Amino acid sequence: MELQVMDHDAVVSRLHSAGIPFAATETAGSLEDVADAFARLGAGPAVLKAGGLLHKTESGGVVVDLADAAGAVAAARAILDRAGEAALPFVLQQQVTGMEMLVGARRDPQLGAALVVGLGGVATEVHQDIVTGVAPVTRQQARALLQRLRTWPLLQGYRGEVGRDVAALVDVLVAVSTLVTEDPEIVELDLNPVMVGPDGHGAVAVDARMIRGGSPAGGDRPHPDLDRMLRPDHVAVVGVSDDEHKVGARLFRYLDAHGYPGRLDPVHPSGGTVRGYERATSLSNVEGSPDLVCITVPSRFVLEVAHEAVEKKVGGVIVHSSDFAEVGPEGRAVQDELVAVLSEAGIPLAGPNNMGVVAPHRNLTASISGGLESDLVPGGVALLTSSGALGSCVATRLMDAGVGLSYWVHAGNEADLVIADYLQWLAGDDATTSVGLLLEDIKDGPRVIQAGQRMAQAGKPMFAYNMVRSDKGREAALSHTGAMVGSFAVREAVVHAAGMVSVPSLRVLEDALLLSSAGPPPAGSRLAAVTFSGGACSIIADEAQTSGVELPELSDVTREAIRPHVPSYAAVRNPLDCSYQMLTRPDALERVVEHLSARDEFDAILLQFTTNADPYAAAIAHEVVALRDQLDLPLYVSRYGGAQLAPEALGVYRDAGVHVLDAPDRATLAIAAVMAGRRAVLAAQP
Repeated sequence: MELQVMDHDAVVSRLHSAGIPFAATETAGSLEDVADAFARLGAGPAVLKAGGLLHKTESGGVVVDLADAAGAVAAARAILDRAGEAALPFVLQQQVTGMEMLVGARRDPQLGAALVVGLGGVATEVHQDIVTGVAPVTRQQARALLQRLRTWPLLQGYRGEVGRDVAALVDVLVAVSTLVTEDPEIVELDLNPVMVGPDGHGAVAVDARMIRGGSPAGGDRPHPDLDRMLRPDHVAVVGVSDDEHKVGARLFRYLDAHGYPGRLDPVHPSGGTVRGYERATSLSNVEGSPDLVCITVPSRFVLEVAHEAVEKKVGGVIVHSSDFAEVGPEGRAVQDELVAVLSEAGIPLAGPNNMGVVAPHRNLTASISGGLESDLVPGGVALLTSSGALGSCVATRLMDAGVGLSYWVHAGNEADLVIADYLQWLAGDDATTSVGLLLEDIKDGPRVIQAGQRMAQAGKPMFAYNMVRSDKGREAALSHTGAMVGSFAVREAVVHAAGMVSVPSLRVLEDALLLSSAGPPPAGSRLAAVTFSGGACSIIADEAQTSGVELPELSDVTREAIRPHVPSYAAVRNPLDCSYQMLTRPDALERVVEHLSARDEFDAILLQFTTNADPYAAAIAHEVVALRDQLDLPLYVSRYGGAQLAPEALGVYRDAGVHVLDAPDRATLAIAAVMAGRRAVLAAQP
């Protein structure tokens, strides 16, 4: 449907029917009609706007403080002199005062409707103080959006200023949310500004722009049954040549070498044997119905194999081959035909352009990742990644650190199966305890939210790195909302609504998964940080302030108990700088940690080391390991310095299963993520 900017009267009528207050307004189609419009409006002061101009203020199309009809006519004449007939129609409006806020919505055909609120007015794009949610929202969720704004203290009443009618602004947010949810043709809605009066005096929109022509996002497609595909007893690999450097042969070698316990069938027209297995000349000649078929042949042969898969009634297909939608229209046409063939038969498709699926606890390595040259480590972390190469990096780094995986799934082109489908399935997978997501895109926002909420209800925290942050083409947007809210912001809103924790980098994603796999999360957000560097204290304090980590002050009792064990010049506070001298006194550090954990003042303790060296570093490591086993709260270890200085210490930690974090900023953000993961899980419970 072609996009259409709605005329002013139609927008106002739609807002009124949705229960959204709008300032009293009259329209004048010509200069001669302005006086009558002013009379209908009633007493001033009034505002005159050039209704035909897209950016009225920048074009001199707004005149305020008009006290009478004569002043309104003069203002209209001046606008016509500047802008000509393009300024028509004129809009006369009662002048409303209040704090200027922006409320808007933007629909993405894949992600759904994003709800936007922030500081409004002519400088809204300068301030960039906006937050994004996903419609629909409850009153509680709408208020939570407002509390994320830097502007929130001003709404509350800052330094003696009058507080604003937050309840009325929440009403507007909920009404806009309901409107765009019920009317899927609304592409953008921009209320800027909404004048928020003093508490009890309401919130009124004074300007609005609506663009229609959209269509609903997904959300109605049922999640497919992936049991056969992800728990296969029979795997067939199509395209297994004798050249082990080629994709099919390498994938088959991984399955065989890692000890896949089910039935394996290699397929290649040449027949014969490979690695001791009889090789079928076609998928049709494979005995039985494979649960999973891995297709590695060139793209021009994939459709033929897909038809054979339909005849065999297989459980699922992974197309590892490339040259589909990612290369242009011709490839997309073939990809669409591939999806049609398999979906009509009810066969789920992963890919194409897919690296594959790895399930270490099942010795399933249906993947072409070079990371499979190393050993597998089974465990509870599942990885869902848009990027195959980066996903392979994260998977292998986690396993190198001793973190076991339940599944690693590369989404590929997501022509059929999307992230939401895997997420939904993993929510019911007993082997999976937490999930890491590496996202370039989200194909179906509503279903991701549904699946994520099910995952959180199952008690499984999710950590997501939303990779693609830039948006092109926003300069041409037709509203403030469209100009400021790109697809990254909407994806972030979907991530939040799904109960996922958004992390700022790949490294923090790794660290959060390390910590989540190590044991129960902290019971709350109160962190005690012990460092040996004043600079590290500052970094931890800064990151804590913006990431939701609390650094409570020490109680008098705890402060006095710690004081004898630290240098006399140390400031006993949180974060605590014990100074470099303490790095040679493991007994003193032990006493400090014991006192920090002795009372219910903290939910976790972070030990941030710098360049400590063996043998003292090793002695401290032994003390830390012993302490960890004694404490009733998590004890996290971070060390920022050359590994060659403390190989013995790092070995002690590694042997004890203690994951050593890195720089103080990364450590704090990882702890913040784990704390947020627990909050998200608790919030999802019925």
